[in-house]
Amino acid sequence: MKKGAQYLLRLGDTDVPYHNDFKFFITTKLPNPHYIPEICIKTTIINFTVTPQGLEDQLLVEVVRNEEIQLEEMRKDLITQISQDKKELQDLEDKILK
Repeated sequence: MKKGAQYLLRLGDTDVPYHNDFKFFITTKLPNPHYIPEICIKTTIINFTVTPQGLEDQLLVEVVRNEEIQLEEMRKDLITQISQDKKELQDLEDKILK
């Protein structure tokens, strides 16, 4: 939160001055925790209950997202295009069946 010209974090019942290098890590034993969208947007969630190959894929995505911004944009565009193509395919199949 912002109080005057200073940013503060509330930890318990204490307000602590915020520093730009601050990082906060949390863990949970829940197999599939649910977080509200506002939290998901502001955080990076890594699921460590996956296979080693799945974890490697998740971490690779995070590295690419941070280091190769252009590739990340291309990936997002491809995912969007694939989704649109699947919808169009379903619509065409429905049209053929009618």
